[in-house]
Amino acid sequence: MVLRQHFFGIKSDQVGKACKIVGEMCNLLAMTYLQQGNYDLALELLQKAEILTERDQKGYAVTCNNLACYYRKQGKLRNALKYLQKALKIESGIGKTVNASDTHLNICAVQSQLGRHSTALAHAQSALILLQEELLHDLKKRKEKNESNDGKPIKLDRIAVLAIAYHNVGVEQEFMKKYHESSESYQKGSKIAEKYLGLDHSMTITLKNSCILAKKAFKARKEKSEKRRVI
Repeated sequence: MVLRQHFFGIKSDQVGKACKIVGEMCNLLAMTYLQQGNYDLALELLQKAEILTERDQKGYAVTCNNLACYYRKQGKLRNALKYLQKALKIESGIGKTVNASDTHLNICAVQSQLGRHSTALAHAQSALILLQEELLHDLKKRKEKNESNDGKPIKLDRIAVLAIAYHNVGVEQEFMKKYHESSESYQKGSKIAEKYLGLDHSMTITLKNSCILAKKAFKARKEKSEKRRVI
């Protein structure tokens, strides 16, 4: 990269491509170190990636998301939120709905931790809409190419994210005491996970358990309310 700067100039395409490649490597290594609990090295690499991806909007959005993960793990939620909002602004501008849906879910998680459940719910619902649009677009493309997969979406990883979105919607509805809506959201997520991911998938089990607990809680509150009216 230094040689390219010397020969072609700092603003050249050659330097831009080199920055993009090294930035991607820094991001990848940083998230590996973050998972291992090596926070100092993870931050050092992410700060390098932040500089290297300045000219690459998509790469910079990824870096912002990764920095948000770092700050969330450190308990610095407002710093995490700042970077997530930066990422979302970039993704919305370049039309990267796949990345935007994931960013909305990350913002939902941070806002929920901050106790802002109404805002968290709005972001979870935005993620849900974007994921549905993404999967419908994928299905349409496959139909145009006459591809078939027994009616099942190819992107099972995105189906898992869709199930997470339904789960997050349910969690925030529960916080806001919208118990009936919460139960329905858990149920929708559970059915999708069961149909496409299988009964033994961890996401299916998690959503089923959430659905059962939500139904029990809703029933208990309903019975309690009825007893109060009788008295």
